[in-house]
Amino acid sequence: AKVVALRSKALRRLAGGGAMASLGVGQDRAGQLLSGLGDQAAGVGVAAVNGPSSTVVSGPPEQVAAVVAACQAVGERARLIEVDYASHGPQVDEIRGELMRVLEGIRPLDTAGSDTAFYSTVTGGRAVTTDLDTGYWVTNLRERVRFTDAVEALLADGHRVFIEASTHPVLTLGLQETFDEADIAAVTVPTLRRDHGGQAQLLHSLAQAFTAGVDVDWSAAFPANPTPRTVDLPTYAFQRQRYWATATGRVGDVGAAGLQRVEHPLLRAAVGLAGGGLVLTGRVSATGGDGWLGDHVVAGASLVPGAALVEWALRAADEAGCGGVEELALQVPLVVPESGGLRVQIVVGEAAEDGRRDVRVYSRPDRDAEPGADPDWVSHAEGVLSPSTASTAADGLAGVWPPEGAKPMDVEGFYERAAAAGYAYGPSFQGVCAVWRDGADLLAEVALPEAAGDADGFGIHPALLDAALHPMLLAADTESADDEGMRLPFAWNGVSLWATEATTGRVRLSPRHPSPDQDGAAGERGLRVVVTDAMGAPVLTVDSLMMRPADPGQLRSGNGRGADGLFTLDWIPMPGLLDVDASDAMGWVVLGEDSLHLAEEPGLVCHPDLEALVAALDDGAPPPAFAVTYLPADGDPAEAGAVARAADGLAAVGEALELVRGWLAEPRLADARLVVVTRGAVSIDGPHGEDSGDGALNVAAAGLWGLLRSAQAEHPDRFVLLDLHQATDSAAGEVADAVVRAVRADEPQVALRAGRPMVPRLMRARDTGGADEAESEGLTPAGLDPDGTVLITGGTGLLGGLVAEHLVRTWQVKHLVLVSRRGPDAPGAPELAERLSDFGARVGIVAVDVTDADAVADVVAGIDSAYPLTGVIHAAGLLDDAMVTSQTREQVARVWAAKATAAAHLHTATADLPLRMFVMFSSAAGVVGNAGQAGYAAANAFVDALVAHRRALGLPGHSLAWGLWAQASEMTGHMGRADLTRLRGMKPLSSERGLALLDAACRFAHPLMVAVD
Repeated sequence: AKVVALRSKALRRLAGGGAMASLGVGQDRAGQLLSGLGDQAAGVGVAAVNGPSSTVVSGPPEQVAAVVAACQAVGERARLIEVDYASHGPQVDEIRGELMRVLEGIRPLDTAGSDTAFYSTVTGGRAVTTDLDTGYWVTNLRERVRFTDAVEALLADGHRVFIEASTHPVLTLGLQETFDEADIAAVTVPTLRRDHGGQAQLLHSLAQAFTAGVDVDWSAAFPANPTPRTVDLPTYAFQRQRYWATATGRVGDVGAAGLQRVEHPLLRAAVGLAGGGLVLTGRVSATGGDGWLGDHVVAGASLVPGAALVEWALRAADEAGCGGVEELALQVPLVVPESGGLRVQIVVGEAAEDGRRDVRVYSRPDRDAEPGADPDWVSHAEGVLSPSTASTAADGLAGVWPPEGAKPMDVEGFYERAAAAGYAYGPSFQGVCAVWRDGADLLAEVALPEAAGDADGFGIHPALLDAALHPMLLAADTESADDEGMRLPFAWNGVSLWATEATTGRVRLSPRHPSPDQDGAAGERGLRVVVTDAMGAPVLTVDSLMMRPADPGQLRSGNGRGADGLFTLDWIPMPGLLDVDASDAMGWVVLGEDSLHLAEEPGLVCHPDLEALVAALDDGAPPPAFAVTYLPADGDPAEAGAVARAADGLAAVGEALELVRGWLAEPRLADARLVVVTRGAVSIDGPHGEDSGDGALNVAAAGLWGLLRSAQAEHPDRFVLLDLHQATDSAAGEVADAVVRAVRADEPQVALRAGRPMVPRLMRARDTGGADEAESEGLTPAGLDPDGTVLITGGTGLLGGLVAEHLVRTWQVKHLVLVSRRGPDAPGAPELAERLSDFGARVGIVAVDVTDADAVADVVAGIDSAYPLTGVIHAAGLLDDAMVTSQTREQVARVWAAKATAAAHLHTATADLPLRMFVMFSSAAGVVGNAGQAGYAAANAFVDALVAHRRALGLPGHSLAWGLWAQASEMTGHMGRADLTRLRGMKPLSSERGLALLDAACRFAHPLMVAVD
């Protein structure tokens, strides 16, 4: 303490004669910068090396300022330190004699033989404490601080916990960088923090040290009597077996990916672009460390507040060397999903001649970041960053607070009233402490709630800035007589940050009105915003903030965001390959009748059937690389009815099952692929039926794709599906080339259209955002005639009962006919009928075998004409699972009858009725395949195709391909854990979630919607 006090007193003689600056570069790079500046940096030297990319320079004020400007000009981080002398450099020589005199008599302690080790930042290594005399402490102030060398020496000697004893952690970054460069898992622990200097913070720091392995004597924190009881805690959550995958890289090591680490809680990394731009990237979610974002709920949607987007833009300005945010216009609400997260990017453009840079804020869901996913980036804001200028500090709010004459406003119950108005702010965003009215201005005191976490790393914590705007809601609640709906920040202009990491503040909101020559949207209101610290010093100013009315429906829809949980099956051109032709495919054969004339290609062999191929293998022929077989399905689409197509489809699936089983049973074909060619089995039409050149869909062949998709799931790299145009004969060379391309590209499913291979991709469904129902061809709960009847198959089962109750309570359906095999004798049927009747619905429960065409026709004809049939929901189904090698044709037939044949009967019986709803409960197994469910997948693929056929005829139809529902039903109740693990990573849907997806899916025009989490 004596050394610190006396040296500080002596340093006063140097005041005004020097300066120091922090540079975000390493020692070598700092030396290069100084050398490159020549005389401009005369007298400036490296004063401290705190980390691999953290140095401090000192020297004459003008020259140090020139170094800072030069660093910022080349994109390096640099800032002046608030001191007016230059320690750790030649300027200290001016007071060397005084220092030697006042520090004379310093006697070091001899720690030899003790457990205390001393590491010196003067020598950069372990030192003998007897050397710490007067000369040492003078040298300590004069010479360069070799902090990094000392830390590396500590690491080399086995030390792994570093405690920074200071009023606020400033060396954490340098320490962590040194740990990372040494590839050593060490930790740093702070003691106190700015604005958090009490006992609670100190105990928190002790706890951090304890969890890092430091032996802490906790007895002082508890009363001596009674003696506290200690309890051993488990060292690991799993006592039997460790289930977590072993990490392959260092946590937070973004440098290994060519990125620059950013000390920001949400924007963790940045990368400079070759053209001069910059991208900051991060992730947000409603849970986890940034879970406070989930507390910002407006109109029922969790929105990232506009204050956060502005704070991100400010951080981007800082990283790019800009002065602030000149303007930022918010475009699309950034809605945080209930599950998963969003990747965010702040994209900064190249600097213009005047130093300005464009800035844009984007996001996309986590799942869209997976390889091969559609890059579903949404732009949420765009604006301009202002050039860096030597601006003077803004006016603060110092003096008497609140000002004389300011009238207090009642804040009691404010957040409860705000929630009723649609602003359901959670604990993290309830930061208003007091509000006053000062003429036309609003004044406030705000504080960062504990639930929002620390302000560390933020320019200004978004929750604190958002709270600074809340007084407008209070004023509107108490004084406004008009009802202009919800308002949200729209355009920020002239945003400047003057201080960082504030946790409390004063606020002044001053109304601003656009001048007569400025255009403004109806209902817009402007404000000037001043935020200061608790003493009135400026923290943030906004020259003009425009508030604009918001549409609650748009907020809830996410306005352009893909609908969470709903997907469409889209077809895109196959990713490009080098040119190939059939001659590249030596060693493949044709299997079965060569209807496509593929064997006309040179070198190809045609085997009449699988038995002939096996015989050739017996005779010594080498196994083929792959074999191509064409599986036609009968049923002329121009003449055959749906029931005939269902029968033809079942026959085709049965034959394909025999072929698949035989192929897999031959061990010599274990490395060969079977390419199954179909014609017209899949549709690649758009959602509104726009012509893609498909021709009529061959519904009977669709089941083949469901069967083979499950076979692909069970036996990867053994099967390829190729679909040809239904009405046009492709040339043999085109088909052969498509086969080779599919195999070479490792694409398991391909459709050849107009000579172009197309491949399927699950894409997140695009929300219509409130588009007109007639335009979208969708259906909303208000779209059914309340005097009409809805028929539900499987109506007494779990899903049927849930849907029936949902239709009555949400869709206002008043007339229901529920059919099932046992009808009113089904378990729970009487209770279901009574419950629906209590909701005001007329319910009929009928025993009907939906596999019987006459029975289906009779139940449809028997519906009271006073309440005509307006909707059909086919929720009946049957599971009879087995792996494809064990599946029998009889099992497939049972499953097919309950799902596919019944759907055909429903279509036939209602084709001439003016239905408004025709919804088939299908399965994701038919779209993506599912191990052990080949028969079920085939039946559901047929149903999907039948609905597409109905839409082509101008009839209503939606096929909802569900994932697994969490609540066990008659179909899934027998499934054990092993069965559930086959469901390809799909999270079970709760009943509430499934019904919400039903409502959402019906709004879309796509005939097929996949509903999975």
